[in-house]
Amino acid sequence: MKEGYKESALGLIPKSWAVTNIGDVATKVQDGNYGASYPKSNEFLAEGVPFLTSSTISSNIVNFDKLKYISEIKHIELKKAHIKENDVILTNRGANIGKCAITTPSLEDANIGPQVTLIRCKKDYDYNLLHQVIMSSIIQKQIANINSGSAMNFLSLKVTNALQIPFPPLPEQQKIAEILSTVDAKIEIIDQQISETQELKKGLMQQLLTKGIGHTDFKDSALGEIPKSWEVVKIGDVMKLGGGKDYKHLNEGNFPVYGTGGIMTYVDEYLYEGESVGIGRKGTIDKPVFLKGKFWTVDTLFYTHSFTNVIPFFVYVVFQSINWRKYSEATGVPSLSRRIIEPIEIPLPSIEEQSKIVDVFQSVWGKLEVLSEKKATYQELKQGLMQQLLTGKVRV
Repeated sequence: MKEGYKESALGLIPKSWAVTNIGDVATKVQDGNYGASYPKSNEFLAEGVPFLTSSTISSNIVNFDKLKYISEIKHIELKKAHIKENDVILTNRGANIGKCAITTPSLEDANIGPQVTLIRCKKDYDYNLLHQVIMSSIIQKQIANINSGSAMNFLSLKVTNALQIPFPPLPEQQKIAEILSTVDAKIEIIDQQISETQELKKGLMQQLLTKGIGHTDFKDSALGEIPKSWEVVKIGDVMKLGGGKDYKHLNEGNFPVYGTGGIMTYVDEYLYEGESVGIGRKGTIDKPVFLKGKFWTVDTLFYTHSFTNVIPFFVYVVFQSINWRKYSEATGVPSLSRRIIEPIEIPLPSIEEQSKIVDVFQSVWGKLEVLSEKKATYQELKQGLMQQLLTGKVRV
């Protein structure tokens, strides 16, 4: 055994640490199960006292865009589960189970619904550390084991109280939490940059696909006002749609097989070589993908080819501006067909202007790709730090 360490229910930990339960470090563990008093749909308001549901907690932060609100009178009635600043709130059921966040001053005295549990720490346990521990594999594995084979994921108050956590001395708790929170803050900044870049992309799409670059003369068209030099064409007039095929008879190889959800596997043959845009035939029909090189597509994904006077990446940009669900042929699983897609009208600038528009969007997509890679790097760093710091393998 490593010197200075001891065996515990959580594995090897420093001798100065303990393993305890959430219930032992909390002054309160409470969910918002109000029974018959739970607000009816007509009691939720556009503004008032915040009311948090499981959907309010996403990516382990409070998503203020998804807050609901109730009246002051209803708030007083639902008094048993009012949250305070620096409470740890945890989703306790459904697909979103195990997400958690720390409450901010703006949520002081707000309400939680039955899908949310509040945990209020005692003074000898740092609430920031508890937040980090719940997000780590230490708690997430316990939650997964508890719900293994269960039809409905659920964390009762009894089970939540019994979840096992590491208990370092308070100064070490605070230092660990500070390090991990610093990485979280960096990831949050990157998320904000991604959000801002996506908004920029949306604005550019609206501007460049209707006004173009440097135009002063415009005309009315079936698509609204567009530059005078542009045409409106049908998709089927400037490209062809290829149908995907089954790949199961192929051997493992180096060529990607694409479905509507992305790469499925790799095979030893390819269906098409070149630049193309994939659009879902069935299922996910509103997520166009840009394809290039040698690839195969399954029968739920069309691919475009044989382009006439149109740049494939420009098609990719235009396809992202189309409300594909509006064209779905099915009331159940969304579906498209060549018969539906080919007559759809799209704007067509000159090749030269298409190229300029493509340059703008490739720059924006490049920035998004860099930011996504940067976020993934910090997330990987965070996971490594969690594994090392929350088990005491690396001391601070």
